[in-house]
Amino acid sequence: MKRGLVLAASAFVLTACVGTPRASERVALIDPAMGAALTRPCSRPGPESAERFFVPSPSQITATETATMRLLRERAGDYAGSFVEAADEPTPFDWPVNPALYRRQYVGYYENGRPMIYGDFIPATARADLSKPVQMCDGGFRFFGVEYDLDSRSIRRIAFDGSLGGPVLAPIEP
Repeated sequence: MKRGLVLAASAFVLTACVGTPRASERVALIDPAMGAALTRPCSRPGPESAERFFVPSPSQITATETATMRLLRERAGDYAGSFVEAADEPTPFDWPVNPALYRRQYVGYYENGRPMIYGDFIPATARADLSKPVQMCDGGFRFFGVEYDLDSRSIRRIAFDGSLGGPVLAPIEP
């Protein structure tokens, strides 16, 4: 009985996230038919050979976000000097402390047969329709993407957008 309730709750969460998200939602699951557009960001590296897209489960999203938060916390000091001019605005390294700072889009995909999750992180202040892949070119380091390997349960890369006028951050590739 308990397992049935968990499955019903998971289905409800997925139903609420797929399709047209409300403006108040912070997480959207992208329709696999639009997966290729999400995994090809304009001004940062993305997955190299994403194919066969799928809708990730709530537990897969939780695993992706948990690993992303941990890695951002671990590497924050490495990037602290990059934000001197932008100290008054939140950075990706603030997201683990306050998840409300970012809205996220996710899609699952396979890369060389391995199941992966791609997450697109958009500052909450940016006006964006989460029902379709957000394409931001030269959005600056505040826009970033995460590649998560489901089999190894690890982040492959966190890549930050380029910018025409701000700091350019090197990807985190553990």
